[in-house]
Amino acid sequence: MTEGPREQNHAASGKSARRAASTLAWVLAGLSLTVFFTSGAFYVLAPSARSPGNWLTVGTISDMMSLVSFLAFPLVGALIASKRPYNPIGWMCLVVGLFWMLMTLTEVYSARGLAIPGSVPFPVTIHALLYSWLWVPTVGLLGIYLILLFPDGRLPSRRWRPLAYLSGAVIVVESVLTFLRPGPLEGLKRLV
Repeated sequence: MTEGPREQNHAASGKSARRAASTLAWVLAGLSLTVFFTSGAFYVLAPSARSPGNWLTVGTISDMMSLVSFLAFPLVGALIASKRPYNPIGWMCLVVGLFWMLMTLTEVYSARGLAIPGSVPFPVTIHALLYSWLWVPTVGLLGIYLILLFPDGRLPSRRWRPLAYLSGAVIVVESVLTFLRPGPLEGLKRLV
């Protein structure tokens, strides 16, 4: 028996949804790579003399190159999400990789702005808006949900649901509290 028009439309819409998910996954991976290379450009533009104080420093070239290993997250995430778009593991890897690259960019951007005042706009504000709290969802996704949902994207059983909900609530509350915390920004000291 041949497929009717309804089944053909359903199959075609499934293929187009998978193609759209695959495209989105690779666009996010490309965005992560772009942010990484932009971070590298800011690192090169940053002054070679680093302050030994407590203010934000990127460190050596080997520190910057160690971040290459974090590119595995968006690349593996794009591979998984493009082949299995309904598995959240790939999307989590993409988000973790993108957040990690954004934190890196924010770090080198702020270091440049503090080392050479006026070289980039709003280095402290950018640091406060992104870097100071973005680590919370990154670590939460990586340390809790990636492990909890591995390998098929489902919880091991229904008994794990309270942990998943509690973890999500803690990540959201901690992100908001970290963002709104008054006082000096951690790891950032104005140069005089």
